Amino acid sequence: MRRKRSHKRKPRQRAGAPMDVLVHSTHPPPIMPQNSHRQRMRFQCDQSGTLTVSFTDLLDCLLVATTATQVFQQYDFVRVRCVEVWCASTTLGVPITVGVQFNGGSSNGLVGDGRQISDTAMGSEPAHVRARPDPRSQAGQWNTNNSTSSAFTVVTPNNSIVDVTCDYMNVVSAPTLAQNVAVGATIGQFYYRGLDAIAFATTKYPPITGAQGADAI
Repeated sequence: MRRKRSHKRKPRQRAGAPMDVLVHSTHPPPIMPQNSHRQRMRFQCDQSGTLTVSFTDLLDCLLVATTATQVFQQYDFVRVRCVEVWCASTTLGVPITVGVQFNGGSSNGLVGDGRQISDTAMGSEPAHVRARPDPRSQAGQWNTNNSTSSAFTVVTPNNSIVDVTCDYMNVVSAPTLAQNVAVGATIGQFYYRGLDAIAFATTKYPPITGAQGADAI
């Protein structure tokens, strides 16, 4: 009995190149040399009020110590991705309100947002807002550590929890010293600061460091 011949064609092999060798482009692809990072930070409000946060404040939230009193910003650029606020009423039936507003940043409104979001609760469920800036607004774009413009404003009753999610990026330049000096910092240690960029001992918006795995200063 004659064996049937297989009519399947074998794949053609390029002359001088093994089958498992990939053919690459003539030059390496472009890369982005900057270090970029997305961070969600959590803060607790110790006193009822309204806080306006600048881009410099956001950059001061993530620091690294070089001496016992000097701390530098880890990143050079920041943009806001999301702001979220929770707060529960301490007395049933008494309303409590939380809110977020993204500020304009320019008189003619070219990069302004201006949207306001608030929520009021009266029962056992906390008041809660989650706000994202328009990607074309100033808060949604990259801002440097020289920008003291307002990124957003939060309305926070006492014991509010505030989550801020930001994108951070480095450039090849000298690091920027934080707005406020440190006390008793450990060289090389990474630190969080309050949402208002004030030292941990006096800030009204201290970071919840246990959930973030780093020390506060």
